[in-house]
Amino acid sequence: MFVFSNLGFMGIPVVSSVLGSEYVVYVTEFMMVYNVFFYTYGITVMDGKFSAASLKKLLTPSNLLVFSSIFILVFSIQLPDFISTAVTYLGNVTSPLAMMTIGYALSKASLKDIFTNGKLYLFTFIKLLVIPLALLPVLKLLPIPSDLIPLRMIMFGMPVGNLPLILSNERGIDGTTCSAGIIMTTLFCLVTIPLLMAIV
Repeated sequence: MFVFSNLGFMGIPVVSSVLGSEYVVYVTEFMMVYNVFFYTYGITVMDGKFSAASLKKLLTPSNLLVFSSIFILVFSIQLPDFISTAVTYLGNVTSPLAMMTIGYALSKASLKDIFTNGKLYLFTFIKLLVIPLALLPVLKLLPIPSDLIPLRMIMFGMPVGNLPLILSNERGIDGTTCSAGIIMTTLFCLVTIPLLMAIV
């Protein structure tokens, strides 16, 4: 839950609305690292051992599209209008899909158990505020453009992702805590992300 955040469903629409659509391309860098890390380290943690078969799962349609989009960007390939329009429309549905995913998780959760869990509040505070703020001085020391620091802070401050929950369900592992973490961090990031932006 600390390692794998919701970079796609939440990251893309948040970055687009806060910083502008031109910054969304940088989110793909995070998503590439995320996917490689998830299908190696993440699956190894869940299974208790490393399997070369997990590397085959890197060749998902979403990963292939991410690599393709970077290739198109680097070589300045002009796509036909009908493809650009279709991709734009598809990108515009990410926010509603994110809300539907969160709504589905809420419908299956016991809100009383979630909001009376003190450890979950502590986890949320550390994940959404302490870790991003601890990384801020490091970002300022690195030789990166200053306008990309807010982008990275948004990425560091994203709520818990859905993939760990999906993976645990596939393996018959109880995902109650993960589901609660998704709900809690998603709700609180509505406050913490503006706070991070104000600090940056």
